[in-house]
Amino acid sequence: MSLKNIDKKDYILVEPPEAEYWEILQTFGSLLKVADYPYKNIIWDFRNALLKPTYDELYKIKDWIKEKYPENAKSDRKVALVVEGGLNLALAKEYIRIANELPPEFNIFPDLDSAKDWIKQ
Repeated sequence: MSLKNIDKKDYILVEPPEAEYWEILQTFGSLLKVADYPYKNIIWDFRNALLKPTYDELYKIKDWIKEKYPENAKSDRKVALVVEGGLNLALAKEYIRIANELPPEFNIFPDLDSAKDWIKQ
């Protein structure tokens, strides 16, 4: 797992080497330990990792995040998922559908530059 404060003003970049259920939860747990996490936008870059959660695990991820989500998080936070086509894109779209009740706004992008532009808007 790799967490990078690339632009301290705008976002935290997450580049998971693996994208299995437990790895995603572990990465999110690491994000919760970042002091300014509740105030930052997040970019998850999955271009170099194959998403492997099952359909049921997508719901479990959403429920876990809902339970752990910081109460003091700024209300207009954004989460960008950077994925290239195929299975990763299908799973990202399904996760956004499942997680629509979570506080941050989610969006999917094919490249990092598009995600950064959206985060900075």
